Amino acid sequence: METLIKANNLSIKYPNTTEKIIDKTNFEIQDNEIFVLVGPSGCGKSTILQAVAGFIPADGELLMDGEKITEPDWNRGVVFQNSSLYPWLTVEKNIGFGLKARGFSKEKIQKRVSYLLDIIGLSEQRNTKTFELSGGMKQRVAIARVLANKSELLLMDEPFGALDAFTRFKMQKLILDIWAKEKTSILMITHDLNEAIRCSNKIAVMNSHDKKIVEIFNNQFQGIDAENIEDFEIEKKVDTFRSQILSLINS
Repeated sequence: METLIKANNLSIKYPNTTEKIIDKTNFEIQDNEIFVLVGPSGCGKSTILQAVAGFIPADGELLMDGEKITEPDWNRGVVFQNSSLYPWLTVEKNIGFGLKARGFSKEKIQKRVSYLLDIIGLSEQRNTKTFELSGGMKQRVAIARVLANKSELLLMDEPFGALDAFTRFKMQKLILDIWAKEKTSILMITHDLNEAIRCSNKIAVMNSHDKKIVEIFNNQFQGIDAENIEDFEIEKKVDTFRSQILSLINS
């Protein structure tokens, strides 16, 4: 696989100060990879995501496809915990909004939107205003709106944090389905280790004091329901893996 995102000695400071939020961290995200970032609150996870999105400046090397990231770009779509939809527009028009702004024809927009509505399971709600939707449905629309642009990288900051456990589980499955069909890369932040284990190819770990990614694990348990494992041997392996991650987070 080819490298999509490369960070080398990435450092980020608070505005107008010399205090660093992130200090010389290194990581790579490959094409068609789900890279999940975990760590305690306030450790800098969202700061890294914002730098990759191009929202904030950073020192060191931060590249996408070999080019320096200096500003936001449609090739890096962002989904926040708050869906941030246009409530006065329908589901269909929310998903197609970015394509319309970029000048795509109505025919191409309709084809892409219909395809995504089918993936997210909301074809019957295409003409519904988004303020009428449940939280889980709104997040599905938010994800589809980003995917409409065929972004190479999907950035997700605690996208399911406000959802109930049942809806969250369904959204995790949706992400894996979308990843398989769209062949996109994903950088995702979560506080839920079971979610990280279920969704990721790689898990990057931060703690409360090092201001950097301290370890990156290859995850062999992607797709597993870490809370409901019937095979005792697999359950032991998942528990050991989870404990290893927790130990680093708390170090």
